[in-house]
Amino acid sequence: MKIGGRKKGTPNKKTLIRADELLLQLNINPIQKLIELAESDEATIDHKINCYKEIAKYTYPKHRSQDISLNQTNEMPGTIQVRIVKAVEESSVLNNRSD
Repeated sequence: MKIGGRKKGTPNKKTLIRADELLLQLNINPIQKLIELAESDEATIDHKINCYKEIAKYTYPKHRSQDISLNQTNEMPGTIQVRIVKAVEESSVLNNRSD
């Protein structure tokens, strides 16, 4: 009976590096292949969803849940000020900067 450590069959670092090298030698980009699969005419909606879910893992950060706590009191809150700011294009901001 084994206790602790990695599960049997878990690839070690050398195995993972060899897999990366093989993909490079064969000129295979796994993300590109997933995109091609998802966009193929033969792909079912389930295949497309699974491909895009897998791609999203590598392109978008995972959001963690955040705890927010509010201290409720019987006092009325102070003034709340809301300002609406017009969006400005980045190029115009860079051109109008004073260094």
